[in-house]
Amino acid sequence: MRCFCTCWITLLLFITVSTAAAAEIDGFRNFRWGMDQAAFLETDQKSIEGHMGAVQGVESFQLKNDDLEIGGVKADGIVYSFFKGKFASVDIDFKGFDNFEKLTAYCKKTFGPVTGAVTMKLEYYAGFDSPKTGAMLLYQLSMANSSYGKLYIYSKELLN
Repeated sequence: MRCFCTCWITLLLFITVSTAAAAEIDGFRNFRWGMDQAAFLETDQKSIEGHMGAVQGVESFQLKNDDLEIGGVKADGIVYSFFKGKFASVDIDFKGFDNFEKLTAYCKKTFGPVTGAVTMKLEYYAGFDSPKTGAMLLYQLSMANSSYGKLYIYSKELLN
């Protein structure tokens, strides 16, 4: 019985600490969700045309000297997107199963446990959720030598 109580207390403490850490996520790196696009444009960046397809009101950029390191992974690229002039999301492209595993661990540590997952048409999707920020991790499973993935981090407030 004592072991059972200790396990429950440890689990509750872990959940509390995970939730407290997740509550602090409000953007990506030095950029806060909802920041004005004009402030971002003061950085050294380049515009990415058509990144979000034909979605009106969305403009996307890459920083010219961006640190591509995230969660122990060197990303292939990071794209910052603005919706109606407000910072709304980040797309992080990567390759390889090892990097997928590292980013899965990063998401669990940063945002909390997986809130939903599905495998569909040889693609794996996992969702993570914190109070202000959501994350979706995608990994393409069909090609072992050229597999790719994307971590999409977004503002839950601006999504509504």
